[in-house]
Amino acid sequence: MKKITIYIFIFYLILSSLYAQTPKWVSTEIQNRVAVIEQFTGIFCEAAAVADKSVEERLERYPDKVIIINNHCSSYATPEPGSNYPDLRTDEGGIIFNKEYSNAYAYNREWLKFFPLGALNRYVLGRWYVDNMYYSWITDYNTLTNNVNFIINKSSIVNVYIKPEIDINTRELTVEVEYYYTDDSQSSENYLTVMLLQNEINCYQATNTSFNEKHKREDSLYCHNYVLRKILSDGGAWGDPITTTTKGSYGLRKYTTILPDSIRNVPLDITNLEVIAFISEADSNIYTGHRAVVEIPEDIRTDLTIEDLTEYHNTYKFETIHPKVKVTNKSVLPVTKFDAVYTLTNSQNVVSKKETYLGLLNKDESAILEFPEITNSDLRVGSKYIAEASVESIFSDDKELIDSNKTDNKTKTTKMGLLENAFDKTQLTFEQSNPVLYEEFVPPHTIFDNTLNPHFKIFTGACGAKNTANGVIFYLYESWNVANKPGYIMFGEVDCQEHPNKVLSYYYAYSNGMFNGTAPRIVTEISKDWGITWETVSEITCEETGLPESITQIYKPKSEEYKYVRVDLSNYVQENFIIRVGGVPGTSGNTLWIDEITLTNIEEESIKDDIKFALYPNPTTNILHISNNSFLGAEYEIYDMSGKLIIKDINNSNIINVDNLTTGTYSLKIKDSIFNFIKE
Repeated sequence: MKKITIYIFIFYLILSSLYAQTPKWVSTEIQNRVAVIEQFTGIFCEAAAVADKSVEERLERYPDKVIIINNHCSSYATPEPGSNYPDLRTDEGGIIFNKEYSNAYAYNREWLKFFPLGALNRYVLGRWYVDNMYYSWITDYNTLTNNVNFIINKSSIVNVYIKPEIDINTRELTVEVEYYYTDDSQSSENYLTVMLLQNEINCYQATNTSFNEKHKREDSLYCHNYVLRKILSDGGAWGDPITTTTKGSYGLRKYTTILPDSIRNVPLDITNLEVIAFISEADSNIYTGHRAVVEIPEDIRTDLTIEDLTEYHNTYKFETIHPKVKVTNKSVLPVTKFDAVYTLTNSQNVVSKKETYLGLLNKDESAILEFPEITNSDLRVGSKYIAEASVESIFSDDKELIDSNKTDNKTKTTKMGLLENAFDKTQLTFEQSNPVLYEEFVPPHTIFDNTLNPHFKIFTGACGAKNTANGVIFYLYESWNVANKPGYIMFGEVDCQEHPNKVLSYYYAYSNGMFNGTAPRIVTEISKDWGITWETVSEITCEETGLPESITQIYKPKSEEYKYVRVDLSNYVQENFIIRVGGVPGTSGNTLWIDEITLTNIEEESIKDDIKFALYPNPTTNILHISNNSFLGAEYEIYDMSGKLIIKDINNSNIINVDNLTTGTYSLKIKDSIFNFIKE
């Protein structure tokens, strides 16, 4: 009896061992390899949109045979200290890039001049393959396609399967990975790497999104997909060792981690995650891999869509808003409660309204919710603003549900609204200390209208006029497709009841940068009907004021290189108006800068100038006298009202001869100061 018991126990151990070694998901048949494309990229990489489009076309063509990993690394992914730029880097991603970079550098240095870079399975055709995407994957469409086809049509010696599960309440992610060798590996030790990727991260990207409309989001944001957020395997960058690599070898690994709410201050959204696993020879030659989406459990999975039914004003005048939304249940589970939130945000403040739905919303049924009105006293200042409507806190009776499709439970509308009688005069210097967002450099009652041209912004870097740090930069590169597309700096409404006679002035600097394009123009326009019609007050063709340090760098003008332009508005203004100054790129070039836009009253302008020093007589017929000796020996320039340079000379005696000027109003620029005078 004792022997029988021992035999039964041994038989049980054998069965248990056999059962434990039986694959649950991974195939034991010979399968082809999977192509693993690692992109080394960053939010400051200008070619990212084109590169994303290039590799994603392969994924769309071979959805089960291609894995994409976007590894944000190097200086192209490093945010400026104190900025609000997203940080999508990982420590392990940096280690991987540094090793790949060093191997590529040894093979061909010319590939490393531009970002992004890419690796295909880390080892291809018997040599290291980290090809420069600017020269190969983008311009030579067939290079990547041919190598992907080579990979996916070649048999793999090992198969991999990955299965993730998540506990919504604890945010605990459990990942099981199976692998099975269908042939012997040439290496006695392989490595298993498990990565966590995130999709639909909508944030900044320094790129022309017109190259990839699929990734373009509201408010000039870019949709980042397949972003490496965390390596789950215990061995770090290069994975965990597999010490048995012969034919028939089977393994099951289990990884458990608690997902944080955010990584490097970028939210980790559990509804947009996927995990990947691949087996490689240490830091080279990825054999194959597998990817799987992290699914939300069915018993708590829902899908509510929201539609913004709000009627917005169709001019630049801010009118009272009456928010209204429509929410539809697209899931099988009935919904009994949810919160609808409507938020209006500009650079100065946030207005938020919330309504709670209580009832029964079955599949394909809708509910309409209305919110309290939002007035100009809520907005406070005229500016570009964002109206967002979203669905939150969804319940089915007492059970909280998770919306598994975040792409349709939030709406975003960008509008522009200026307020009545906003000011009498203003100065747009674009200087603010410690801004949280770049938009906060923009003064109140001012809008950057980038509807036609998204490639202008405030640039910080001691490049402004009048020895200031900031200026508005317009990029003119031909490849960005901005020729003749204006970008506007718009402000108002200007109250002309007390002082109808206005004068506007600004400074500009421009460099063609040896691109041989036509020069940009600067237009000044006013509208008395809130943007329905515009009247051109001034239009100048820019003169080149300097050159960049090299053709590959942007032109950063010195303060003294800026030219002064004065625009007399007194003949055009009979009532209140809004006004805009627009930069209109030519066919090509480096950059155009506009800074220190000043709107004031003509009579106050003269008084202000006289305080600085006595310029007399004013008006004059032939001679101007300067009573301030600090200006002796300084270069001076005289401009007419259109901004055209008329005279340029040296002030040797504080006496300037203007006898040859025609009758009119002029501006004298000397030592970075501007003084206006009238020639009779």
